[in-house]
Amino acid sequence: MSEVKEKKYVGNGTQSGEFYVNISLKKSQLEPHYYEYNGEQYVRLTIGKLKEENQWGKTHSVWVNEYKKDTEQASAKAPVSEGDGLPF
Repeated sequence: MSEVKEKKYVGNGTQSGEFYVNISLKKSQLEPHYYEYNGEQYVRLTIGKLKEENQWGKTHSVWVNEYKKDTEQASAKAPVSEGDGLPF
């Protein structure tokens, strides 16, 4: 079972029209979450709608998406063993 981690908020946004959300992100909060893939740097983010507009008129929140597939988590935790790979 996966652990529930505290969300790392990096920005917020405001609904703009029917289909758009304008967001603002803090570069200093994003930098520690970059990862490299095929020579490029990426950061995974999730945008969620707030239940109600906050005191500053913001309607959305942005946080770092640290989700990893179960196979990625298992391979990271799996011990490396010598042998023929049989469980007995």
